[in-house]
Formats: sequence, structure tokens, C-alpha cells
Amino acid sequence: MKIHYFNSNPTTFGFKNVFHKTLFGHTINENKGNVFIKPTKFNGFSISPSNILGLKKSFNIKEVHMYDRIRGAEQDVLITDHVNRSGLFFLRGKTPIEDFPMFPDMSTVYKKTSKLKKTTVQTLGPKRFKATKTQEGVVFSECCAITATLWHYVGVSVKCFGVLEK
Repeated sequence: MKIHYFNSNPTTFGFKNVFHKTLFGHTINENKGNVFIKPTKFNGFSISPSNILGLKKSFNIKEVHMYDRIRGAEQDVLITDHVNRSGLFFLRGKTPIEDFPMFPDMSTVYKKTSKLKKTTVQTLGPKRFKATKTQEGVVFSECCAITATLWHYVGVSVKCFGVLEK
């Protein structure tokens, strides 16, 4: 089973699936061996360590394919590192949970295997991403730093695709 996680509306990535079920602050669509997941709201309640852990356990998730909007690149990329400039960090004040550490190692958040160009992004958060203009030599992402760290925290491998704004 392949897990697909969307940081924003899946239609912006060309996915037209209808999300039928709500679980752990996320809406879900299961279809032909794929599970498509998106947060009901982009906030610390929906996207929390306990909700991400609940999703992991419910679907036995080992790896998630994450999709995040980017600007400043010439093509879609594989996100291999990030600088979180969003001001949002949904682990703050919510760790430890279960046997996970209070201060997790975040040096290897992303899987780096792909034919796509490997890129470090600056994550701005949903509001700032919409308002910020491109800068030469900088690739901005909308949300990956905020959500990928949660998946990594609960022991899920993250492969994050930066998809050009359409």
C-alpha cells in the first residue's frame, strides 16, 4: 500500500480524488492500493504528533510520499532538506508521546532516492508562501518542514516531492 500525503488541496497537484473518511484530523481516500491523506485544517490540532501517530498505526505506515507546492525551481524536485522559516513547529510542547523522545534528531528527515533533482527548500507556511515573490537561487516550499518533521518523529520515512505551482 502506498501512502500519499498532501500539505494543501490535492487538486493543486492534479489529483481529483474525493475524500470520504475523516480520521485523526485528516480526510482520507483509499483507492486501489493507495491511501490519499490531507489535513482537515492546516493547524496544530489536525497536524499533531498524536494524530500522525494514529494515522501511522491505523494504516501501518512505514513510508509516506508527501507532496508540497514549490516556487523558484524550473521543474518538480525531490526535497532532501529544509529551512523552516514558517514560524510553525507542531512538535513544540507536544513531545514526548509514547516512547518517542522529547528532542528528536532531525538531521535525516527525508529519503533521498529519486531521479528528480535533489533540493533544499525554505518553507514559508501557507500564508507567507502565497504572499512571497520568488528570489533567484532560492526554492520556497509551502509546508514540508512543518509536516515532514512530524512523520519523521513517529518513525515514518518521508519522500517529499516539491511540485511546481500550477
